[in-house]
Amino acid sequence: METQGKFILMNVDEFQQFMTGTTVNRQITHVQNHHTWSPAYRNFNGANHFEKLRGMESSHIQRGFTEIGQHITTFPDGTVALCRSLEKNPACIYLANSGGICIENLGNFDLGKDSMTANQRDAIIRVNAILCFKFALTPSVQTIVYHHWFRMSNGFRDGGKADNDHKTCPGTAFFGGNTEADFSSNLLPLIRTEIARLTSVPNQPVPGVTIGVVHTPILNVRTGPGKTFPVIGKIKEHETVSILESNGEWDRIGQGRWVHSDYIAVK
Repeated sequence: METQGKFILMNVDEFQQFMTGTTVNRQITHVQNHHTWSPAYRNFNGANHFEKLRGMESSHIQRGFTEIGQHITTFPDGTVALCRSLEKNPACIYLANSGGICIENLGNFDLGKDSMTANQRDAIIRVNAILCFKFALTPSVQTIVYHHWFRMSNGFRDGGKADNDHKTCPGTAFFGGNTEADFSSNLLPLIRTEIARLTSVPNQPVPGVTIGVVHTPILNVRTGPGKTFPVIGKIKEHETVSILESNGEWDRIGQGRWVHSDYIAVK
């Protein structure tokens, strides 16, 4: 582990230990995945991690941010950097930052550009899994999101339909593509497998957690156990959720994430 100013560089095992011992007081609802596009692999020499981080922060400040936008950066050599206080929302997806933790993956992962290294691939899978495990997020297209799924002009989420109002981020070749379907087919199963490994009981649910399946077309996720609490997300039919506790007709499926139990079938 090495520190320069606010930036802390570590390997993934050290990142896991760091997250285990860290308390985050704000409510975390989702993990964002991005690629830097620039800097790309050609700009990384294996020893200039902090130079690239300072350059990214300088670029973000020039664009009007107060500091670097992302919480976490992964590098081609598989190292991970903490960049921004986890107590702050990220500054990465317009109007969709509240409750988020942002991962920037150094590289240009559009088709025909950088070919992701095995070390970075492993780091991305593990960092997403560690964050989901830490904040009791059930991995899905609602709790792990790509920048491409949101319009740049108004922050509206439409899944990345083809037009000129989307960034390709995290890349058109990122784990097989940047659509919701690509994520569900490619990266999502890898994250679920890694979370199972973190529990030390592969392919088994976390002790004390009940697995349920949504059986309504769209299920609202609220900040508390009641219809008076704000809606902070939606889950699609047939998605699985981890029920951490129940309170009357409401089930908690994550930190500050509640759903009505009538629409959950326990497996």
